[in-house]
Amino acid sequence: MNLDGSAYGNCSDCKRQRTAAAWCKNCDIAILKENFRNWTSGYSIIDEFIKFTQLNANDNMDYLEWIDFDRFDFVKNINKRGAFSSIYSAVWLEGPLRNLDEMTEVWTRSGPIKVILKRLDDSQNMSHKFMEQVSLLLGSQ
Repeated sequence: MNLDGSAYGNCSDCKRQRTAAAWCKNCDIAILKENFRNWTSGYSIIDEFIKFTQLNANDNMDYLEWIDFDRFDFVKNINKRGAFSSIYSAVWLEGPLRNLDEMTEVWTRSGPIKVILKRLDDSQNMSHKFMEQVSLLLGSQ
């Protein structure tokens, strides 16, 4: 605990209590929100779902982000099937925001990381019902 009784202290910008290490729900979500205009999946239902996770995040690993396919390399079909999908392995070139510069309190990407991609069957016709199921699964973790 910090002297003010909170586990993570206060944001150096807005002075509100952080919800996680170097994560200010007020300031960091505002940064994510400013970035909404810089990406799109091309499907409003997916975009709105990703935005929802970002607007409700409690730390830097608590939300989804859209990653354009050209940001992956070494994409390989591993010949496995998942629910409603084909499964691939790949390398995400930039990686997630994991490295924190504690002096500036700025997150940077961790660099290349191996990931699993799922190519959803009939994704052009994705329904609200499917997205509700996804959100239920994410909420249970």
